[in-house]
Amino acid sequence: MDTIMYAGASVVDLSGAITTGGTAQALVGANPSRRGFKVFNASNGDLWINDFGATAVAASPSERIPSGATYASEIGGATIKAISIIGATTGQAFTAREW
Repeated sequence: MDTIMYAGASVVDLSGAITTGGTAQALVGANPSRRGFKVFNASNGDLWINDFGATAVAASPSERIPSGATYASEIGGATIKAISIIGATTGQAFTAREW
């Protein structure tokens, strides 16, 4: 997936893995300068993110990212609030970027 980056925006690597299965963790804190972000699920199970500043849960209103899929913020629609992530299994890997 191609991502349009804003001129002058720095790309920050947020990649990692679920540290404790079934427990939400911070992906990234609030950032009023954020222009966009994306998360790729590199694991075999679903991941869920919450970009409303709330704790991610494995259900709505969090966003489900199936195995092998990418979630990307809409152009001009990236949240500036904290983003959290949850997966069922410890060690589930993800690749993530913020700009």
